[in-house]
Amino acid sequence: MALYQWLRENDSSDLADAADALGLDAGEAAAARAELRTLRLIRPGASAGETDLVEPDAALLSLLRQKQAVLRTQCEELTSIVDATESLLGRYRPAVARATERVEVEMVVGWRDQQRVLRDFSDTPRTQSDTLHADRVPSKTIRQTLNSFLTDKSRMVRRGVAVRAIYPQGFNSARWQCKYLAEVQRVGVELRLAPQVPFSLVIGDLDVALLPPRSDQPGQALIVIRGAALVRTYAALYDDYWLRSIPYQGPGHAASDLQADWLTEQHRTSLRLLANGLTDERIARSMGVSVRTVSRLVSELSRHLGAHSRFQAGVIACSRGLV
Repeated sequence: MALYQWLRENDSSDLADAADALGLDAGEAAAARAELRTLRLIRPGASAGETDLVEPDAALLSLLRQKQAVLRTQCEELTSIVDATESLLGRYRPAVARATERVEVEMVVGWRDQQRVLRDFSDTPRTQSDTLHADRVPSKTIRQTLNSFLTDKSRMVRRGVAVRAIYPQGFNSARWQCKYLAEVQRVGVELRLAPQVPFSLVIGDLDVALLPPRSDQPGQALIVIRGAALVRTYAALYDDYWLRSIPYQGPGHAASDLQADWLTEQHRTSLRLLANGLTDERIARSMGVSVRTVSRLVSELSRHLGAHSRFQAGVIACSRGLV
């Protein structure tokens, strides 16, 4: 902090001069430079040996953009795994079938047949059932599928099956969806929300895995995979996604009470845009305010909601019906 302030106050770009003026030894100067680089508060200047200072708001936006790029890359990698799996199972594996552990792959087309497979699957799991939901559009077809999911998972829980489900954060943006998630949690399903969910996946124990098509791709096949050798791969992928998701908080205090206590119109607008995954910069443009104002609003929301990140703040707000 002292190094950064000295550079600003003296309009200097020389880190060595700043370190000498402050009386920092070589180790202290190196540690200070490393922290400023990590926080992106400094960057190489136009000439050799020069350093440009960066405003804290600009540095924060740079870090957020980097995180967004990392998440986008992870999403693309996961999607590529699914595409490669479909190609390997549907085209290449039948040509070089091995006599080892038996693996069966079935492609089911037609919405009615796919729904039948999903209903039949509900009787399969004995100990564990894991589900990854990619759909977030509240269409009539999705509502029917979700209601069937609620009924099936409730039956599983009653017979002693441990049920886990991951939904995308955007799914939690509508009031009826918040109520639906609360009902799913009430019947005993352990819920988490993820920033991005690139595909849908259903796993029963380590015996069967289903890859349902997205609702916006009704012509795609539902893939049924049987055999622990391959299902274990999807189970490991699911566990990785589970660890990187945030637990669903469930409905908290009544939304009207919370709003009356501290929520302003700006807070509510920020929450709605935050829950839809917008960056601070995009929220600022939508609201017609500065990025600094949005950062303050997000900080206030996180503090009141007891959230440790902007993503968790959006999750908690949606679970309490605040947006």
